[in-house]
Amino acid sequence: MNPIAASTETYSHPHASEDCPCADTSGTVVAMRRVPGFQVVENHYPAGLELTSHRHEHALLSYVLTGPYAESYGGASSVICPPRVLRYLPPEQNHSNVFDEGTHCLIVEVEPEALKRVEEHTKALDRPGEIQGIASTWLAQRLYHEFRQGDGLALVSLEGILLEMLAEGARHSGANRVAMIPRWLHIAREYLEANFLRQISLAEIAAAAGVHRVHLSREFRRYFSTTVGEFLRRKRIEHACRLVSTTDTPLAEVAMTCGFSDQSHFSATFRRQIGLTPARYRQTAR
Repeated sequence: MNPIAASTETYSHPHASEDCPCADTSGTVVAMRRVPGFQVVENHYPAGLELTSHRHEHALLSYVLTGPYAESYGGASSVICPPRVLRYLPPEQNHSNVFDEGTHCLIVEVEPEALKRVEEHTKALDRPGEIQGIASTWLAQRLYHEFRQGDGLALVSLEGILLEMLAEGARHSGANRVAMIPRWLHIAREYLEANFLRQISLAEIAAAAGVHRVHLSREFRRYFSTTVGEFLRRKRIEHACRLVSTTDTPLAEVAMTCGFSDQSHFSATFRRQIGLTPARYRQTAR
């Protein structure tokens, strides 16, 4: 039997606490695989689903494939979890979720022995947050690709990718504490998400958010641990990764589509961010 064959099973986490019960259903399992130290579940959450405060015995990594969702921790404001973002949730962390739209996620349950391998070196993975960086996005994309392969060799690859993802989480989560992000800063980020492929100025983004550009620049770096320019560059490279790995679009055309002045500049930036040239990345992805 194919270990990732489609299923219509309803998935409710078995470790929700009695004082913080989970909703009766928490999505539909599309596929599931066990890897030493991890359980990987491809899950679909229907539009309108709300999960009241609950917690899980094990730490979770979640990669949103399509459709955003909101997550909140105690009395803190909700954090929006958009597509193509990798997030980490520590074990026993009380949280609630709202799925206004249909959401498709890859959920990784991290068993204690795997988490301990990272915790021996750092305590950074003791709080929820987004795991930022091009490397984490690329690893999550590779994880999903290997997850869908369904062969014996994929298990070895999955284990290596998952351990790398934990290491990236420990490396990048130090500045990513869950914070009450101002509404105007959400607007600014959403504006960037919608317009990152075209030429855009700091003044235009600030105007969309209704703040001064100096205030935007300072607060964006404070809350997201990156500058506006670095965020734009990251989004363009992430989009380039998708085009390079999933289409046959010529690299020169990918460069222009993603806002680079020429293929040489694109290739140099891509290699600096990813560690591979676009051509090599395309070859590896396939």
